[in-house]
Amino acid sequence: MPHALIVEDDPNSLSGLSAILSADGFSVDTATTLAEARSALTRFIPDVVLIDLNLPDGSGLDLLPSLPSQPPDGALPVIVMTGNATVESAIEGLRHGIWDYLLKPVNIPRLRSLLARIPRPYELTEEVQALRSTLRELGHFGDMLGRSVPMQHVYDQIEHTAPTEAAVLISGEPGTGKKLAAHTIHQLSRRRKGPFISFDCSTIREEGAHRSMDSVLFGHERNAFAGAENREPGLLEQAGGGTLFLDQIDSLPAAQQEALLRALDSQTFMRVGGSNRIMTDFRLIAALRAPARDAVSSGALREDLFQRLSASSIVLPPLRERDDDIALMAEQFVDELNRENHIAGITSGSPKRISPAFLRECLANEWPGNVREMRERVRRAYHASGETIETLRVDEPGGIGGRGLNGSSVQVTVGTALADVEDMLIRATLEAVGGTRHRAATLLGISPKTLYNKLQRMKLESS
Repeated sequence: MPHALIVEDDPNSLSGLSAILSADGFSVDTATTLAEARSALTRFIPDVVLIDLNLPDGSGLDLLPSLPSQPPDGALPVIVMTGNATVESAIEGLRHGIWDYLLKPVNIPRLRSLLARIPRPYELTEEVQALRSTLRELGHFGDMLGRSVPMQHVYDQIEHTAPTEAAVLISGEPGTGKKLAAHTIHQLSRRRKGPFISFDCSTIREEGAHRSMDSVLFGHERNAFAGAENREPGLLEQAGGGTLFLDQIDSLPAAQQEALLRALDSQTFMRVGGSNRIMTDFRLIAALRAPARDAVSSGALREDLFQRLSASSIVLPPLRERDDDIALMAEQFVDELNRENHIAGITSGSPKRISPAFLRECLANEWPGNVREMRERVRRAYHASGETIETLRVDEPGGIGGRGLNGSSVQVTVGTALADVEDMLIRATLEAVGGTRHRAATLLGISPKTLYNKLQRMKLESS
C-alpha cells in the first residue's frame, strides 16, 4: 500500500484529505507543523507528500530539503496546497522541484487524478533506468540522439523535469528537435500512458479560416457560432490525462495567451458558448524558436506567461555545437534508410555505407537548419548514391546531381565512334568514383548488371 504524508494545520482540511487518500488506497500519516513533518520523515519514506504552503512555523517549501532525494521509485512527488495562489508562489514552488500545486479549496477530481499517477511502493520505472545507463552511453535518450556534452546536459534537465507536473518551456533554433524533446519528456513522465497532443501555433491563420482560436484551445458547444453543428473538444480537453505541446507559442495572440494562463492558474476552462467550467488535467510544454527574453521584449510573448513557463526551461543546442554527434547522426540516418529500403523490398543487396569523405563533409558543414536539415540532406545523398555514399553535394554542379565529380570531364573529338565514346565515359566515371561500380552505374543511368556486361565486353576487346 502506498503511503502519504499530509502536512496541514487546518483540522477540517486535514481530516478531509486523509479521508480522500484513505479511500484511494493510501495509508496516511499527518503533521500540522514543519517540525512534526520532519519528525515523521525520520520514521518512514512516503510515496507522496501533500503540504500546505503556509504553516505555523514556516513555508511548506522549507520542508523540501528534508525530503529524500532518491526514494525507491525515483523523485518523491510533492503536492503543494495554497489558499493564496499567485503566479509568483506557483513559480517559486515549481522552481523548488515540486510535482504540482493545488488551489484551496482543493479540487477533489484533480487531486484524485494526480494520486492515480503515484507509483506504488518499489515500482521500478524500468524505461528510465535503462535510459540513464546503457542507452545514454550509446547516444540514445528516448527518441533523442546524441552523446555530446551539450546533449548530456539536456538529458539531465529532462530527467529532472519529466517526473514533475511543471509546465516546461523549450527553446532552440528551427530544426533542433523541440517536438522530439517534448515527446521525450512526456514518455518519461507519469503521464506517458495519456495522449501527447501537439499543435503549431504558427498555423493559427489556417485554423482561423473555419474556427476561432478560442475554440481550437478550449473547444465549443453546439451552435456556439455559425457552422458549429456539434460540440467539439479543444486542445486542452484532447490532452486530458496527458501532455499538450504548443510549438511557437509566441505566435499565439495575446488574448489567447492570457486565457491559457488563466486556465493554468485556475485549473479550469470553459468551452466557447458554454456556461460550465471544466476541470483541466493536462501538462503544458511550450516551445520558442527565438530566445525567450527576446520574445518577451518584442511583445510576442506575455511576460506573465513567460514567468509561468520559465520555472522549468530547456535550451536545445544547435547542431554546429554538437560535433561529437554529427557522425553518430549520419550513421543513424543511413541505418534507418537501409532498414526502410529493406522493408520496402527496394534493395536486396548489401546495405549502403558511408565514406570517410562523406563524414568529413558532414563535420565541416555549419548546418543552419540543424538536425532537420541534416536528415533531409543525408536522405537525398542516400538516394543519389550507389553502395557507398560519397558526398552531400548532390544538388550542386560538382555533385552527383550535376553528373560530374570534382571537375572530371571527357574530351571527345568530332567523328569518334559512339562505342569508343561510351568506353571513355565509363572509364572516366569509374576513375572519378574510385572504382565503385554500383555508384558509377547510378551516375551513368544504367543498372549495375548492364555496366558489368559492358566492362566484360571492353575487357575482351582490349585483350
